[in-house]
Amino acid sequence: MINRAGTNTTKRYSNYSEEFKRKVCEEYIKGTKTKAEIKSQYRIKSSTSIILDWLRKFGYIESKISSISEFQFMAKRQQSTSKDVEKENEDLKLQLKMYKRMIEIAEKEFKISIIKKSDSK
Repeated sequence: MINRAGTNTTKRYSNYSEEFKRKVCEEYIKGTKTKAEIKSQYRIKSSTSIILDWLRKFGYIESKISSISEFQFMAKRQQSTSKDVEKENEDLKLQLKMYKRMIEIAEKEFKISIIKKSDSK
């Protein structure tokens, strides 16, 4: 029988389901709670290093990472890189929109065709 904490209660020891482990990993990756807070919230009886083990097991972190603080540093760096990429993407979209508008204006003002039409050779 599986209880509210995602454990199999028919055995003498806690056997957490894969779904439960992934949920705990995702909760920790959000960075809003400590391992101890997550352990308490989900009633995990194992040591706090069990979360690190699950993070490794499911590929959230590389097995060579030795500590949570190293993981948190890498996660923050990846998050900032992701934000940088999103910002750059928005900038490029604006730049493309500007170039298209400039071409429209140039074609209208100078009465020339700058963009090759798909049906012409």
